[in-house]
Amino acid sequence: MNTSLIQQFQTSIIILDTDYVITFANPAFIEESGYAESELLGRNANDFLMGLGSISENMNGEIFIKTKSGEQAPKWMEINHFSPMKDNHYIGLILLDVQLSGVDPLTKLPNRYFFYRYLNKAINKAKVENTFLALLYIDLDRFKFINDTLGHTYGDLLLKETSTRLKECEGTKNMVARMGGDEFIYLALDLKDEAEADELGMQILEAFTKPFQLKELEIHISPSIGISIFPYDGDEIEALISNADSAMYRAKKSGKNKIEKAQIDSSAGAFEKLMVENDLHNALLKNELLLYFQPQIDLDHNKIIGMEALIRWNHPDMGIISPGEFIPIAEESGLILPIGDWVMREACLKIKEWMDVGQGVRISINLSARQFLQNDLVEKFQHLIDELQIPPNLLEIEITESMIMYNMDSATDILNRIKKLGVHIAIDDFGKGYSSLNYLQKFPLDTLKIDRSFIFDIDSNPSSKALTHAISNLGHALDMKVIAEGVETKDQLNHVEKLKCDAVQGFYFSVPLTELEADQFLLHYKGDRAE
Repeated sequence: MNTSLIQQFQTSIIILDTDYVITFANPAFIEESGYAESELLGRNANDFLMGLGSISENMNGEIFIKTKSGEQAPKWMEINHFSPMKDNHYIGLILLDVQLSGVDPLTKLPNRYFFYRYLNKAINKAKVENTFLALLYIDLDRFKFINDTLGHTYGDLLLKETSTRLKECEGTKNMVARMGGDEFIYLALDLKDEAEADELGMQILEAFTKPFQLKELEIHISPSIGISIFPYDGDEIEALISNADSAMYRAKKSGKNKIEKAQIDSSAGAFEKLMVENDLHNALLKNELLLYFQPQIDLDHNKIIGMEALIRWNHPDMGIISPGEFIPIAEESGLILPIGDWVMREACLKIKEWMDVGQGVRISINLSARQFLQNDLVEKFQHLIDELQIPPNLLEIEITESMIMYNMDSATDILNRIKKLGVHIAIDDFGKGYSSLNYLQKFPLDTLKIDRSFIFDIDSNPSSKALTHAISNLGHALDMKVIAEGVETKDQLNHVEKLKCDAVQGFYFSVPLTELEADQFLLHYKGDRAE
């Protein structure tokens, strides 16, 4: 093959054989990667390109060059297939510079947008090759205290230094990404067994034993880590991340600076899980499930426009249990469907109750992926609306981006039928997943809820502020209402007001309320704001 012309290109170009082995790299790629030509040739391109995956499945897209120094350079990959000789086939990768859409601007790590795409490919690959992968969800203990006490400059320095230490633990094929705020996620690929994930967690804990030098200050900080394993703790993106996230919060609640695993691998643990599942079966029969309600406040008129229904379990021995503790078991056991039906009915009954006392307030409910794909979902909504004689526009469903991205044709049909009933549709946690502009136009959405990770540091992180502004403008351009979730402080409220969000939801106005507390909140709310 004549590569003399390609040698002169300033754009990074590599050529692979059909096994993805690098047969040629031009000087631009060699310089950008930091590797010598002899270190590149004969190696598999997946060792140097994060997000490459299977070329036959993804013809073009965003990837990262993983340089020898450990940096990650974002590129837009364009692929050319060509066969210069009858018995040979070559694949040319042209790697163009892109805007840093997949990069967290502060830490220069891949952001949640790129990570979700990369994880999706990794899961598909692991399914085909029958291998393990692990997610390590990492949160910094006491970060908010340090950030508030020392100021955002030191907080940003700490996040940058954290990213450096995590990258040192990364290895060749793994990936570290920033999910938002002080939360990071580590994806470990091609594991031999689950013990390797534990070892990686211990390496990360060890990396934080040394103090951080932030300008003139020496700071000690530790991480809490939650681990989920594919395929045991989920075989889809949402389940794996949710289970790792829940495990991380357990690590925090049980003392911080430790590791908790989503997987239950001991016989005692398996028995405990079985007992929880049995108790969950009885929870419906014994009326132990509860709905809490969190108000949504319209910013222009300072009034309540809705309530999000949030499930809780009032266990007879363990007290109030949050959904993160039992929903994964419900998903795995199939109980999520009857539980979901219970939530739908209870929410509609509450709408009816509030209507009867002159309070026409919309209630939004969260649908799981399995609920959303039920054949008779629309008929269930229709039955409840007809039976209870409630206006359908007082009911809203909340769905996540990942739920509708896997099968867009089916999702489009379901959402159009729900919309035809008059039920409102909200996209929840926008920005946390794929954030595809295409589906925003394609689906009949009424409300866009900005993920709380953007609001967390909106008063200190220009990137979060800019993205929130962009999302708000985008939602309004598509004639949607925009709700900012997770508003906890007056500064955060002031920022989302300036960025033209329509409504807010969060602790600043109210924590999730019991049914009785929600009744009182509706009755007595006068538009007062905490100071």
